[in-house]
Amino acid sequence: MNDDGFTFLPGGVRVSKSDARLDALGALDELDAALGLLRVSLAGRPDAAFIESSQRDLLKIGGELATGRPALDASSVAALAAETARRNAALPPLREFVLAGANEPSARAHAARAVCRRAEREIVRVRAAHPELVFAPALGYLNRLSGWLFALARAAENPDFT
Repeated sequence: MNDDGFTFLPGGVRVSKSDARLDALGALDELDAALGLLRVSLAGRPDAAFIESSQRDLLKIGGELATGRPALDASSVAALAAETARRNAALPPLREFVLAGANEPSARAHAARAVCRRAEREIVRVRAAHPELVFAPALGYLNRLSGWLFALARAAENPDFT
């Protein structure tokens, strides 16, 4: 039993449970769970499949942090940016701050976005301590994902949301 404040990463690397990598991995895990709840609330809609794909990309980012081996391709960041631009193009211009909670899918998207931003900040902390573990696509992906989640939240507030 390992109750001494340490844990093992893949490859047998022993780290303190206060290590920045574990904070980042935990935030990614929370983001995956938040996205799972959002995906369930959008069951049957095209965005549900997109969210599942994003969850798989997050697993790649987590693998990178745990192993130091790149896994997420830059094309995933480009695809997410394109999808965000498509979604934003269909929305009216933003004229004020957005209050979360207009409906369940919108509220879940806002909650996932907040967790996504935290995961991004945690990975920036890892990069400061272990630059060799953070690859360029990871931060870009999280930044774009939070933007997509914001656009999705706004779109979900529309009565014609599909």
